[in-house]
Amino acid sequence: MSNIKVCLDAGHAGSQYNQSPVVKTYFESEMNWKLHLLLKAELEARGFEVITTRGEQNTDLPVYSRGTAAKGCDIFISLHSNACGTENVDYPVVYRSYDNQNNTDALALAIAKKVGEVMGTNQAGRTATRKNDAGGEYYGVLRGARAVGVPNYLLIEHSFHTNTNAAKWLSAEVNLKKLAIAEAELLAAHYGTQAKPEGKTEIMGTAVATAAQMALYCRTKNTAPQLTGCTLEELAQIFLDEGKAEGVRGDIAFAQTLKETGFLKYGGIVLPSQNNYAGIGALNQNSKGQAASFPSPRIGVRAQIQHLKAYASGDGLKNECVDPRFSLVSRASAPFVEWLGSADNPNGKGWAVPGKGYGASILNLLEKIIAQEIPMSPEETQQVLPTDDIPEWQKEGFLALVDAEVINSPEFWEVRFKQPVTVGELMGLLGKFVGK
Repeated sequence: MSNIKVCLDAGHAGSQYNQSPVVKTYFESEMNWKLHLLLKAELEARGFEVITTRGEQNTDLPVYSRGTAAKGCDIFISLHSNACGTENVDYPVVYRSYDNQNNTDALALAIAKKVGEVMGTNQAGRTATRKNDAGGEYYGVLRGARAVGVPNYLLIEHSFHTNTNAAKWLSAEVNLKKLAIAEAELLAAHYGTQAKPEGKTEIMGTAVATAAQMALYCRTKNTAPQLTGCTLEELAQIFLDEGKAEGVRGDIAFAQTLKETGFLKYGGIVLPSQNNYAGIGALNQNSKGQAASFPSPRIGVRAQIQHLKAYASGDGLKNECVDPRFSLVSRASAPFVEWLGSADNPNGKGWAVPGKGYGASILNLLEKIIAQEIPMSPEETQQVLPTDDIPEWQKEGFLALVDAEVINSPEFWEVRFKQPVTVGELMGLLGKFVGK
């Protein structure tokens, strides 16, 4: 399962609601019902969890209740075909949130254009919004979905059944299957639910490296990182914290920072004081300092994490958006590190353009970060204790000798508690004790 939950709504109840005036055998409610079942199957085949607003075709629910049925879902989609007073109008339109909540217009427009392409409509697909007199969503299903906190909600009008070609096309179940496949594939690409290509590294997930490993590796390449407002160790921890908040691997983002800043030496367009750790807004023709600036290290890291999430996932942000270029990203177009360079991405999108080998270079740095061995502190070494059936007085004596530094290598002695001690070893220990 992808953990992405979809609620599908077949617009209108029954099998004979909204008859086409030009193709008398076409009924909008029948098309909607067939399409939503086909789309459900295609989405489930791609890893989505799918629920529907109604279990039976003839069940008639209030439109607002159909919207609220999507509570807990990531997206609500209501399926329809449109109507107007003229034969010539032939284009899909997708209604989305009136305030472009979660940048939903990008997904809505992609769906509208794809539907028009598959159907071969005379006019290109487009998006639209509609508000009621109170300033809320006009359509009850969308109003209901918004009321229960659904991040993305859409009403798809599959062109106009007042157009003969559109109504005939939508009457064929084989064509509805084409629509279902196209819409499911587009949603899978948006939410990053496609089957993971073999050997690819997902940007979304839990970090593997620790903050200590991240900082240590950076110091092996730069003993004096140029930072303002925090230490290197604090910066590494911020990457892990901000990454965890958005579900992005913070260690991948930190490895990207090492690449983008030359191990925090800078020297390019971005200045250390800008708290911009990945060159956000730094274009090739810009002069020094012409890039995004952030008020603190944490906000700078947050922007980078959000920008990575824009490429890696279609999910909404947990924190308020601070990435000034978030809306410019084609969402979920690069779910894998290897795809961050557009030249390496089958979608043709990416953080770096053309960026061939960009993702591989980040992974090379990440591998070296994870390979760092962190020395144990004296406090850690002193906590070594035999844990089997050794008498307490012997354990206490062992720790006393470690604390007195008579024993300097406790890991050597702990495994020998039940072994005989040679006269030489005993003389050595006693000699050190007398010396102390």
